[in-house]
Amino acid sequence: MSFKKNLEEHFKQFEASPVLFVGSGLSRRYLNINCWEGLMQQFAQHIGQSHIKLKTKANGDLTKYAQLLAKIYSEDWWDTEEAEHLMPGNEELFIDGQSPLKLSISNFIKESSKNMTTDENLIKEIDLLSKANIDGIITTNWDVFLETHFPKFTPFIGQDGLITGRSHGIAEIYKIHGCCTKPNSLVLTENDYDKYRMKNPYLSSKLLTMFIERPVIFLGYSLTDQHIAEILEDIVNCFPDSSLEFLQNKLLFVEWKPELTDSSISDSVIHKKIPVKYVQAPNYVELFEVLCETKKRIPAHLFRTIKDELYQLVLTDDPKGKLYVRDSEQLEDESASTEFVVGYGAISMVKKSESMMASKGLIGLERLDLIRDAVFESGKYDWQQIINEVLPKLCKGNSRVPIFRYLNAGNMLQNNGQLKLDHILADAVAKKYDQQPDSFRSQRW
Repeated sequence: MSFKKNLEEHFKQFEASPVLFVGSGLSRRYLNINCWEGLMQQFAQHIGQSHIKLKTKANGDLTKYAQLLAKIYSEDWWDTEEAEHLMPGNEELFIDGQSPLKLSISNFIKESSKNMTTDENLIKEIDLLSKANIDGIITTNWDVFLETHFPKFTPFIGQDGLITGRSHGIAEIYKIHGCCTKPNSLVLTENDYDKYRMKNPYLSSKLLTMFIERPVIFLGYSLTDQHIAEILEDIVNCFPDSSLEFLQNKLLFVEWKPELTDSSISDSVIHKKIPVKYVQAPNYVELFEVLCETKKRIPAHLFRTIKDELYQLVLTDDPKGKLYVRDSEQLEDESASTEFVVGYGAISMVKKSESMMASKGLIGLERLDLIRDAVFESGKYDWQQIINEVLPKLCKGNSRVPIFRYLNAGNMLQNNGQLKLDHILADAVAKKYDQQPDSFRSQRW
C-alpha cells in the first residue's frame, strides 16, 4: 500500500479532523527564519557579543543564554537607531529589562514574515496547507505565517490569552509561546519559562482534551526537542501505562528527510515511552494532499461560529436574533452574516417547518413591511416577486399600498407615470393603479 493510501486509511478511523502542532521547522522552511539558537546568535552578534562565550556561560542552556543576552542587550540597545525610532509613542511596550530584546526580535520576525519563499515546490506545499481540513493549530512559533494562511481561525496568544479568551476548541490557533505582534508575550528567557511552567496545568488540560478527541500531527519539530518533550510528558503522565497504546494512533510525528525519495509511516516510540506513528518524508506534498481530501460536512471556522453563538445564548439567555431562511450552500460564503436557528424536537417536524418557511418566502410580507421599505428605501426585496406575488394579495384588502415604488423599480412605468403598454397588472393591483388622489383623502359624512 502506498504512503498516501496508508495515511488516508489511518485518518478514516477518526470522526474528527486532525490538529497540527507546528514548530520552527516550518518557519525556517517557508520564511527562512532562524531557529531559536540561531536567533540568539544573530542578536548577540548584532550588539558585538560572542555567541560561544554566552552559550558557555549558560552551560549550553538556551533559556539561560537568552536571559544573559536580554540583560546585556537592554544596556546597549537604548542608544541605537532602532530605539530612537521605536521609543516615541510605544512606552507601554517597555515593561522590564527583557523588553528591548523581545521588541527587536519581534520586529525582525514581522519583516521576515513578509519574505515568503519563492521556491515553486515549497509554494505548492503552502497552497495545499492553506486548504487543509483541520480542526485547529497549536504552535510554539512567533511569526504570523499560520494566521496568514488560516485567516478564518481565531488566534490565542500565550497562555494568558488562552485562559482569558473564549476558546471553543475548534478553528483556533494556540500560540503557546507568544507572538511577534505582542513582543512581551514571547517565551524566551529562563524567567519566561519558569512563569510558563507555573501556568502549565491549564494548558496541559486543554491539550489533553484535544489529544483525546483528535489526531495530532507534529510538524517542524526535532525528535530531540526538549520543550516538546516536556509538553508530551505532562500529557502522557495523565495516562496509566496500560493505556498508552491509546495514543499511538492519535500522535503522528513527521520528520523531514530530504535524502529520501519516498515517504513512509511506521510505529515508533519517542522520548523513551511515548508511542507514535512516525512519518519520514522528503517533502510535505502527500501529507497535505491527504489533509485537503479529508472532507468536513461543516467547515471548522463555521462550526466555531455556531458554538460561539450558542455559548452566548446560554450565557445571556437572549438570542438577539431573528429567523432567516437560507440555502445551506450559502453558508460557506456568508458565514459572517448568517444567523442560526436552534431547537429540539422531531426531525420530521423541523424539516416540514423548514420547507414551509422556504416556500412562503416573500409572500408572508404585510403592508407595513412594504411601507417601511418605501419610507426607508432599504431595497432589500426582489421587485419582480413583490409585483407578481405580494401586491396581488395585499391589494385585495387594503386601501393604501405603495404599489408605484415597485412598478417603477420593475421598469413598468413610462416617464409620465403611465403603465407601459406591454405590461399587464393583476386585477387587484390594476384597481389600485387606477385610483385618483381623491381616493386617498379622508371621507366626510
